[in-house]
Amino acid sequence: MFDLPGPLGTLANFLVIAAGFGFIIFIHELGHFVAAKWAGIRVLAFSIGFGQIACSYRKGIGFRRGSSEREYLKRAYGLNTAQTEELHKQISPTEYRLSWLPLGGYVKMLGQEDLNPDAVSSEPDSYQNCSVPKRMVVISAGVILNVISAAILFIIVFSAGLKVFPARVGYVVPEGPAAMATPVNRDDIDPGIKRGDRITQINGKKMYSFEHILPEIAMSRKGTPVSIFVERDGVDGPIEFNAEPIKSATSGLLGIQIDPPMSTSVIEPVDERSKRGIEMSAAQYGLAGLEPEDRLERIGDASAGSPLDLLDAAGESNGQSFEITIARGQQQITSSVQPVRELQRGVVSTTDGLASIQHVLGLSGVMMVNPNASTEDTKQGLMPGDIFARIGSAEFPDIDRGIQIVQSNAGKQLGISVLRANAEGSYDRIDLDVQVQRDGTIGFYPAMSTGYAPFVHEPVAVAEIDEQRWLNDPDYTPQPVATPAQDLIEYPGSRITRIGEEPISDLRAVVDAIIANTNDAYAQGAEAFSVPVTLELPLPRQPDGSVPTTTKDWQLTRADLDALRELGWSLPGGAAITQLFKPDQVIDKSPGAVAAIERGIAESRRVMLQTYLTFLRLFQGSVQVKHLKGPVGIAHLGTQIASQGFIWVLFFMALISINLAVINFLPLPIVDGGQFLMLCYEWIRGRPVPIAVQNITTMAGLVFIGAMFLYVTFNDIKTIFGV
Repeated sequence: MFDLPGPLGTLANFLVIAAGFGFIIFIHELGHFVAAKWAGIRVLAFSIGFGQIACSYRKGIGFRRGSSEREYLKRAYGLNTAQTEELHKQISPTEYRLSWLPLGGYVKMLGQEDLNPDAVSSEPDSYQNCSVPKRMVVISAGVILNVISAAILFIIVFSAGLKVFPARVGYVVPEGPAAMATPVNRDDIDPGIKRGDRITQINGKKMYSFEHILPEIAMSRKGTPVSIFVERDGVDGPIEFNAEPIKSATSGLLGIQIDPPMSTSVIEPVDERSKRGIEMSAAQYGLAGLEPEDRLERIGDASAGSPLDLLDAAGESNGQSFEITIARGQQQITSSVQPVRELQRGVVSTTDGLASIQHVLGLSGVMMVNPNASTEDTKQGLMPGDIFARIGSAEFPDIDRGIQIVQSNAGKQLGISVLRANAEGSYDRIDLDVQVQRDGTIGFYPAMSTGYAPFVHEPVAVAEIDEQRWLNDPDYTPQPVATPAQDLIEYPGSRITRIGEEPISDLRAVVDAIIANTNDAYAQGAEAFSVPVTLELPLPRQPDGSVPTTTKDWQLTRADLDALRELGWSLPGGAAITQLFKPDQVIDKSPGAVAAIERGIAESRRVMLQTYLTFLRLFQGSVQVKHLKGPVGIAHLGTQIASQGFIWVLFFMALISINLAVINFLPLPIVDGGQFLMLCYEWIRGRPVPIAVQNITTMAGLVFIGAMFLYVTFNDIKTIFGV
């Protein structure tokens, strides 16, 4: 919301959210206050904020530093009812307070204290002596005012317009629920929701934005397909699909595995360093020359609708380069994009569990300084393109291990060795002592050597991934198995220079070299293959200065060759190229005042029903307690939302206001809903709930709410700090 850098901007956004949260609680208490005045109940205090009273105002006494309560009680001491009524004509019984902790507020009524059921009064204007229907109005007034204020906020939001993701599919996970969705009564439509489909309804509810889609699916009934209506370019009329949501192993919520759309405009830098970072990432991802704020116009002869169209083009290229057209200001720039071989994907065991890996039959790269980085962003004697031969005691580490060692030496000196390419085409070894900063960095952008040089990390057992189980089964643990690379590589840091007669420039080139060297035998149906591989070994140079070299016959099976032949073509960055582009967003704005009012009321109803549904799904098991957020989580989320602008702050406040209303009217002791139930009992039975029962239920409510508060706060902190 505030264009302030770093922690200062975060603090400013937090203060805005804190003030907004306090205002919502203030509105809630204002409802109780106005209703109590209307009901003729003596209101002793109405406070903005909690804690020590900073200043106060009481009619007949005026402004005071601190509270005027002692002065008022001194004058009222010993007076009978008639005398008290006379006093109240001169001095108001209500003190208006401003307390030092300005987060919300409270109303103090004669004979009513949520945490002290014994605080009763026999005075005629006490809470107890007010009729039950009027007390019901007083108890529910805070919730009612919260709902009204939320509706007003929603009306303002949709009158001004809210920037949202359109209700359009940007990505569909292969073989996920959306990809396998079945069309209803449409023989002309193949199964599967597709990228670009516009989702108009889910279970009969209109979808205005992608932000509506995910919670609607998450709140669906487990094991029951959802009805999804989409519009598709080139297809007449809406298409109805049935898709059965599945539980995500990462979020734990039901979903159909779709992502929002991305635009074709490159992100904007916030400073010169981030500009260099964007250009570096573009080069690393195979889009060298792409600059901040460029717009992808065409891929070949086709219009570009999404950055993922680049991956489609690469996948269909068979390794042939293709042209893209970029709009840069008023210019149209054409450049060539070169696809690369895909790599095998799997997971390996690490000290922290399982980590993903890209490899070729178990061959994987080592950590290096990103060769596309600038020298300005590379510190302490390092240079772009340096290969890490040693970090601490680790020889030729991969990127996960290398970063782990650096971070574990935060604030310390660390010995490293790098291999730096020279003019002769070989590498010089350079030893450096670097200072690791307190934040666990040295001063370089890391990368893997996989697409830049054929150095090999120590081969390890690799597990193939069942994508759907990996995404959706929290108990799924892939089992790593031995790889062919373990028979080939004896020394970590070995450099593959040739396979047969094919020179090797990087590990991606290994795929085509192996295929080329085995084509004839594979075509003849051979089951075993011997592939000659020439390696430079990471050993001391020979007396003549040459690097030790060896040639091995690598024994492979037909299954190994099948795995390589199944690999297609992509871009070096894969799906990570989407990080270079802005999200595709639109303004969700009602066309007029009446429409804004209708939308505001409808949105209030939608959020309220969804909040109640959340509690229902909590008991049914499709939503877990860990998904709920406490004050810490709300503040953290709100701070992030505040960075999107003032309208998003208003929208967030409306959501909080509705949620506060729902939670406050749950049938739990000490909240308004529990008090309302007790009033229903009193109205039906003609007498109040016994004080002893009120005390027990109040204590039980306190314990329950306290336990929930501690649990959700603990989860919030774990989420924020990633532990």
